[in-house]
Amino acid sequence: MTSVQQIFPFIPLAVFAFLAWRYFRSGSLVGALLGGRVTETIGEISLSSRGLSSRALRVSLMAAPPGESPELALAITSKAALGASVVPFKLSHAQALELISLLQRATQR
Repeated sequence: MTSVQQIFPFIPLAVFAFLAWRYFRSGSLVGALLGGRVTETIGEISLSSRGLSSRALRVSLMAAPPGESPELALAITSKAALGASVVPFKLSHAQALELISLLQRATQR
């Protein structure tokens, strides 16, 4: 039991070190959370906001190995007076095309 009590404080430190390593390797929080490198941000749109908070949807491209199409990163960023959050999504080329098709169908109704 003593060994567990001695090791337990190092678990949060190990998790923090892993996330910091991924952040510095990828160069961005979205890249760190998705496990890749964001190469280019295509654009951003503002979403509806509530009170003192604001939300935005950011579209970015992720690095791809030679010969493959780049993956798409979508990130919903929420900012408020006392905090912020990022919810990233990674889409393959086929998933991005399917999302485009669904959005076009939804806007035509």
